[in-house]
Amino acid sequence: MNFQHNFLYVATATTLLGLVSAAPAAAFTFGNSGILFDTDTTVDFEFLQSNGWWFADLGVVDLSTGLETFLISETRNVDPGSGITNDNRGTVGTIKAVLPEDSFTSFTFNQETAYSFFLKSYEKNTQGTRGTHTKTVYSTSLLNPERWNTPITLTNNNYDESLNGRTLNGRDRVLFEGNLLSGLTLFFEDNGIGGDNDYDDFIVSARVAKVSVPEPATVIGLGIVSGAMALSRRRKSSPGC
Repeated sequence: MNFQHNFLYVATATTLLGLVSAAPAAAFTFGNSGILFDTDTTVDFEFLQSNGWWFADLGVVDLSTGLETFLISETRNVDPGSGITNDNRGTVGTIKAVLPEDSFTSFTFNQETAYSFFLKSYEKNTQGTRGTHTKTVYSTSLLNPERWNTPITLTNNNYDESLNGRTLNGRDRVLFEGNLLSGLTLFFEDNGIGGDNDYDDFIVSARVAKVSVPEPATVIGLGIVSGAMALSRRRKSSPGC
């Protein structure tokens, strides 16, 4: 699932864009300080797991225009049969939280453009579908409320227990683990600092998309074929042939 709509941003986003633009030039920034690439870059995303009772939509917003692109959305708020014993887990499957065809997507970040991820959460209504929109958190810390700017402790992560006990800034609602080039995992906390701070509410992997480069033998082979075709044309055009 990949669709877009416009969203009017408040002054905070404009301020953030100014801060990112003033930062020293680098290959890319991809974390709680913002998302910024010095060249157009495509990143692949894959849904790994969710926890919690709410529906969730993951997206990315262009901070210069306010244009939002939704990347991965839950079709069900939890897997059938999930409950308090597994923290209302959501996984990928035909009758699970995320459909297989919606679990993988790609997005191209334009060069020198500031972005942020966002996670929108919705309560389940009496019809079993999305209710009124409830909360939005951002991967870029400055877009989250300043009152969250206090140390918190990560607890009860149901995807990677090794993260438990880590101290974070409460304004950092996404934990970035790994390397974007070899594989990065994004752990979203869908609530404010008054929540459970387990950072397992929506988990996705991210990796720079691989560029298809022909193998050396393939390149040599193509060169031989091209040369043979050119020689054949020259022979046909010569007198007496």
